Amino acid sequence: MNCDVCIEEELNGMLFVWTALKIVHSDISNIRQYTVRVRMATYIDLSSPEELYMDLINQVASIKKKKSIDFNPAEYQRMLGEQRAAEFLSKLITSESDLLFKETDKVVHRLETEAVNIIAQKIRDVLTSNANEKSQLKIKLLVNLFNSFPPKSPQRFEVFYSLLKLASESGNIEFIKSQLSNLETLMEDWSATTEQKRKIYKLLSTIFKEKNSMTSHSYLVKYLQTFTKNDAEEAQEESVRACIESISLQELYQSDYLLDLEAIRFLETSSNQQHKLTYELMKIFATEQLDTFMAFQQRNPSFLAAIGLKSEDSLQKIRLLSLATLTSEDSKVPYATISKSLQIDENDVETWVINAIAGELIDAKLDQLNRVVHVNTSTQRVFNKAQWAQLGLRVGAWRSSVKNLLQVIDNAKNTQIKPFYWQSR
Repeated sequence: MNCDVCIEEELNGMLFVWTALKIVHSDISNIRQYTVRVRMATYIDLSSPEELYMDLINQVASIKKKKSIDFNPAEYQRMLGEQRAAEFLSKLITSESDLLFKETDKVVHRLETEAVNIIAQKIRDVLTSNANEKSQLKIKLLVNLFNSFPPKSPQRFEVFYSLLKLASESGNIEFIKSQLSNLETLMEDWSATTEQKRKIYKLLSTIFKEKNSMTSHSYLVKYLQTFTKNDAEEAQEESVRACIESISLQELYQSDYLLDLEAIRFLETSSNQQHKLTYELMKIFATEQLDTFMAFQQRNPSFLAAIGLKSEDSLQKIRLLSLATLTSEDSKVPYATISKSLQIDENDVETWVINAIAGELIDAKLDQLNRVVHVNTSTQRVFNKAQWAQLGLRVGAWRSSVKNLLQVIDNAKNTQIKPFYWQSR
C-alpha cells in the first residue's frame, strides 16, 4: 500500500477518535445531530483537518487550564506548521490520552444511549483496523476508552473484545495474558450474557490454539460449559474438537470432565456417525483401558487418521492411562500383571513405569529383585461411587492406624519410669 495512503488513513482514524471525543464532551442535546453524520459518513468531515488539529490543541489547553496544569502548545503548533500531522497526532494523543479519555468519564456515566454506542463502535472499528500499524498506541487508546466507561457498563464488553482481537492480530499475546486473571470478575461486573461469554471464551481458545494448547483447551471447555440440552446441537463442531484434543494432548491425562458437558453428551446421539464415533473414542480414553481401545481400532481401522490422530501416539497414551488405572487398584503390582494389561514384553515394564512417573501419572518405586512395582499414589482417571468406596476404606484404615499409634503413645506415657529426682522424699 502507498505510504501516503497509509498516512491518510491513519490521520482520518485519529481525527475520528478526536471528533468522537468532542461529541462526548459536547452538550447532550447535540448528540443526535452528530449521530446522523456518523451513520452516513465513511470519514468524519465536520470541519477541515487544520481546524480539528487546532481545536484539539485548544481543547487540551482548556482542560489543563481548568486543572491549573501548565501547557505549552508551541511544539505542537510547530509540527503542524511543518506539515508533520501524523507525528503531531501520535505525540499529542500518546502524551495526553489519559487526560482526554478520563475527561469523558463524567459525561459517559450519563450517556448509555444509542448515540454513545454508535460512537464507541466507530472508535473501535477505526482503532482495530490495520492491527500491525502502531498497535501499542491503539491498544493504549482502547484501554483508555475501556476505562472511560463505568465498571458495569455494557460498552466495556465490546471494547474488551476489540482489545483482545487487536492484541492477538498484532502479536501482543503478553497483553492478553495479563488480562486473564480478572476475566471472570470483569464479566460478572458487566453482567455478561451467555452469548457474550461464549464470544470471549471462543476467541481466547482460538488465540491460544497455536501458542498454548492446554490454555486453548481450557477456554474451549469453558465455552462448552455454557450450553444446555436445548442448544447443545449448535456446538457440535467445537465439541468434536474438545474430544479430539482430550486424546491428542499428551500432557492431558484426565478428561472425564467432558462427560458432564451437555454439548459433549449430544455427540453420543448425533445423526453424524463420525461425531458419534468421536464421542465413543473420547469416552474410552476418559474411562476405559487398552483392550477396549484395541477393539475400537479393529472395528474402525481408519478412523483415527480421519480425525487427525496418530495411531502410535494414541496407543502410547492409552497404555499410560491403563497403567494408571491398574496401579490405582493395588499398592503392589507385579511386572507380569502390567505386561499382560499393557500387552507389552515384561522386559519393557520398567520403561513404561518410568514414563508414567515422569508424566506424574503415578508415584511408585521399582522392586527389580522381586519384579514388583510399589505404588504410593496414582492418578484417578474417574471418580465415581467405586472410587468413593475405595477412598472410604483407605480413610478408615488410616484412622485405625492413627488410633493404634495414639494408644501406643498413651501406654508408653503411663508405664514410663519417672526420674529419681521426681520421687517423693
